[in-house]
Amino acid sequence: MRDVAFKSIRILIGVVLLGLFAGGLQADPPSGYYEDARGKSGAALREALHAIIRDHEVLPYTRSGNDDWLDGEDRDVWEALLYTDSACPDYRPECGLVQLLYLDDFRHLDMAYRGGRGPDKWSREHIWPKSRGFPRQSQDGYTDLHHLRPADRSLNGAHRNYGYDDGGERVMDRLSDGSEVATTARLDRDRASFEPPDRAKGQVARMLFYMAVRYEGDGDMPDLELVNRTELTDEPRIGRLCTLLDWHNQYGPTDFERRRNDRVHAIQGNRNPFIDEPGWANLIWGQRCEA
Repeated sequence: MRDVAFKSIRILIGVVLLGLFAGGLQADPPSGYYEDARGKSGAALREALHAIIRDHEVLPYTRSGNDDWLDGEDRDVWEALLYTDSACPDYRPECGLVQLLYLDDFRHLDMAYRGGRGPDKWSREHIWPKSRGFPRQSQDGYTDLHHLRPADRSLNGAHRNYGYDDGGERVMDRLSDGSEVATTARLDRDRASFEPPDRAKGQVARMLFYMAVRYEGDGDMPDLELVNRTELTDEPRIGRLCTLLDWHNQYGPTDFERRRNDRVHAIQGNRNPFIDEPGWANLIWGQRCEA
């Protein structure tokens, strides 16, 4: 009975927030949302944050239907991303554009990869590669919006399931006419690492911090861990932690990122605490990266 009541309250909050965000407004975390985490650090802070964000509403990955999130019908990850990553701050279905993560570019909803193959399509990028711990769509991490982003198909493919670090060769973006153009993303195949463009580095780091705290081995999800190396593995770990912490500190949360956090909260019922309180990342992992 308590779970039903809690779910009803969360849905009510989501409806209110959706109305606010459709009008272009941003909302702060609910009063007291992080109360149990205040004043803590290290493992105690991590445990407190996990307890706060561990439950969320799970969407299906793909479902047939239209592309209007606010109509409340046939909602899946595709529709959710059209809302959370809309290029229009005051989300309007007729806008039809999503902001890509790795490129300073927009793509129309009709250019989603589900609409057919093509180098200029956008696809759903798992920032924490799904092969590293949750390969099945039934697992909560597979459809968690806090680490799913619209990405250019070429760059999504280049990333593969590599970890993250600085260095490597420029990644080429293949255009619809068959030509290629160099991006600012880099790939090091020998070290199995991917360096996103500067505009995405802080966002990538904070999404990975969220995943490592959200998933601690509950239910059908493994314990996701950040490590200080990059490697090709199917184990539920990814790196390089200290590089991610540097990116996080150098590239702080943007207005787009904060608005997106609000919108995902309205849909899933949980937040990314490292967008709301950037200093918490250093309180949890900082000692592991001190010289």
